[in-house]
Amino acid sequence: MNLNRIAILVSLSLLPVVGLAQEKVPTTTTAPAKSITWFFEKTYLHTDRNYYSTGEDLWFTAYLVNGKSASLTSTSNNLYVELISPASEIIDRKVIRMDQGLGKGDFKLKDSIPSGWYKLRAYTNWMRNFEDKFVFQKEIYLSNTLPLKGQNATAVKKQVAVNDVAGATLNESIQFFPEGGSLVNDLMSIVAFKAVDQYGNGSKISGKLVSETGETISSFESTDLGMGIFTVKPVAGVKYRVEALFANGKKVTSVLPDALAKGISMHVSTDSLQVKATISINEPMLAELQGKELSIDLRHGGNSFYAGNIKVDKSQILVSVPLKDLPQGVTAITLNDNQGRPHCERLIYVPGAVINLSVTSDKTSYKPKERVNLTVKASDQSGKPVQAYLSLAAVDAIVPANGSSITSYLLLESEIKGKIQDPDRYFDTKNAGRLKQLDLLLMTQGWRDYLWKRLAESKPLLSFMPEPGITLSGRVRQKVGSKPIPDMNITLMGNGLVGDKIYMTKSMADGRYFLDGLNWTGDQAIKLTSKDDKGKSGGWILLDSLFKNPMKIDLPAGPEQKSPDLAMFNTELAKRMLLNRIAKINDTISLKEVVIDGKDKKTVRLWDETLTSFGYPDLEYVITPADYDYKGLEHFLLTKVPGAVSLSDTTDGIAFITRGKKAKPRFIVNRREDVFDRDDYYSLPMDQINKVVVRHMIRNGGEDAYLINLDLKETAFGGANLDVLTTTVPGYYKSRVFYTPVYQDQTGAKKDLRTTIFWAPLLKTDAQGRATLSFLNAEPKSTISIRTEGITNNGVPIVATAKYQVQ
Repeated sequence: MNLNRIAILVSLSLLPVVGLAQEKVPTTTTAPAKSITWFFEKTYLHTDRNYYSTGEDLWFTAYLVNGKSASLTSTSNNLYVELISPASEIIDRKVIRMDQGLGKGDFKLKDSIPSGWYKLRAYTNWMRNFEDKFVFQKEIYLSNTLPLKGQNATAVKKQVAVNDVAGATLNESIQFFPEGGSLVNDLMSIVAFKAVDQYGNGSKISGKLVSETGETISSFESTDLGMGIFTVKPVAGVKYRVEALFANGKKVTSVLPDALAKGISMHVSTDSLQVKATISINEPMLAELQGKELSIDLRHGGNSFYAGNIKVDKSQILVSVPLKDLPQGVTAITLNDNQGRPHCERLIYVPGAVINLSVTSDKTSYKPKERVNLTVKASDQSGKPVQAYLSLAAVDAIVPANGSSITSYLLLESEIKGKIQDPDRYFDTKNAGRLKQLDLLLMTQGWRDYLWKRLAESKPLLSFMPEPGITLSGRVRQKVGSKPIPDMNITLMGNGLVGDKIYMTKSMADGRYFLDGLNWTGDQAIKLTSKDDKGKSGGWILLDSLFKNPMKIDLPAGPEQKSPDLAMFNTELAKRMLLNRIAKINDTISLKEVVIDGKDKKTVRLWDETLTSFGYPDLEYVITPADYDYKGLEHFLLTKVPGAVSLSDTTDGIAFITRGKKAKPRFIVNRREDVFDRDDYYSLPMDQINKVVVRHMIRNGGEDAYLINLDLKETAFGGANLDVLTTTVPGYYKSRVFYTPVYQDQTGAKKDLRTTIFWAPLLKTDAQGRATLSFLNAEPKSTISIRTEGITNNGVPIVATAKYQVQ
């Protein structure tokens, strides 16, 4: 056994478990390591609903899957989940621990948030290599039904201005998509079209195809989402137009794209057994290709599942491929000439295995506050049980229904970027025309936004590594000067670490050290030490920030989404939230206790937040020899600064009481932010400090924050304790448990007006493919909608819904 390890165990008997030394590469690098293989991840968040009132809780389950197969994956353990405002600002962020591809979390939606469309964004560090191509984004609507006053009203003006922008920023228009890519003279072609209104949403139209001579070629009518098809056989030198009438009565004329003088067209159809591609070649192109070969390639997730060559000896060729050879999801068909140039491209959807997921309640009708027992069952087409990982929400039906699910996202929305209206309709087995409608969608907005085509064109560079857990990194440098110190033994200790309690590594040639794969939840007290091989302490150990800065917010441009008609939702939620607040009124802080004079708007931008001064006076202390008698900085602050209290009986540091809780101040030392607020600053002797400034600030959400600015002497950095860093670092977000009341005496129980009646973030079916759960209804009489989403152990996304009545 290593003698150094024995010494550590003897001196730290309270930390009995020792981890193996870890020496890892950085979590970001400028050049790919030879051992790294490209892989792809997708993530999906199932939220309890998509519409909320401020003051409520948003609950979510996170699924991380292989980007090609949709199977749960453990390639990353860190998932960053962000709540983004209509003004494109991150107003909250959680780091979720993913284990075996599953994680859970929640957001508390503050009362100060204005009404509007917000976005949930989720991604791993590895996904950042591909820009936003694999980043999950979901829109949610927040309704603020309470009047805002004082600082809250001032703080939301910026976002309200965004919300109030007129949504109609486009003109009605029609776009045309010839099947395969282009119209070709003298070849009969199918042309798909999509009509959109002033909001960018699909709009039903009727119309006709007219030649330049005024001859009507054909008439057509679209679906309710504005999609449809017509046929045309272009004649050389003739132009064509569409004259259409929108549902709102507006008439629009659009010109078809010009046809190619020579070219190839491809018509694709599918049945239950095979996909058929009919390849047509006009005479000028046939003369050029006669006797040569074309190649056809069918790809899913960027991988080829069928490739074959076709000898050109006639003007029309039929190719058939068995569907059983293709995986479930979107498949791209590409036709290339003998020089590898693409001539036709088409997307199709291949159905997969049928998994039956059901959720049933023990009754169809219940009384308020009565217990509900649910059974969830998953089976395959033959009735055999299926193991599945699920999340379930029971929600009052006053909330508008979701239009998306894990199935539509993983199999469609993540493959075809851009807005897809009502994606669930394409996977609703009650919709008899869903497959034809899905084919229309792929013909219209499919190829131009196809994920794997965009990925091939972007040529990503490897800049972000997958994260197997929390990474602690930093460097060791000389106490005076900045020269790095290599080969120092770095030891990490923390009682709250999951698994081992002690980890060791060495600093590299540039003084950098890395400890990764760590796991803890919430704020964790840790200790880092730096020693040479002889066990002598030395150097100044510095710590980087733990989690990566957020991705740039580059949300898709387009017309503002039209706010839904939520009159009933808003009215009912306002009543419930008001009653809920009456019970909490004594816990709130009145506006009089917050002094805002509106004049001093100085801001301090820290690495993770921006703080604003609202007129609180700075407390400035110029240190003189008279202050040297204090035992250290902590003693000085507790004595001199009004409102300062001890952080705890066992931990160095101070805090300020705000809203009944202790708020720990943050440090800026010699004009540089200390990301982790080193606790050892509190032990600095006063003769090493020139000046102390304590600032009372306000966060974006209106909470109090405190900054301590230290102006230290140069000799302060020579202190013997800089080789030891004792601090508190943030870990994974500790998700809350969904609260369900237990009624002892229903006659005396207070009002229960939950909108989300029950939330189960992590369910797993047993060997019989079943899962059971139980909960109590709330008080309102209403219809309750149950929605279960998840994924099987074979990577098949599944969804089930049910309803019952509370009367």
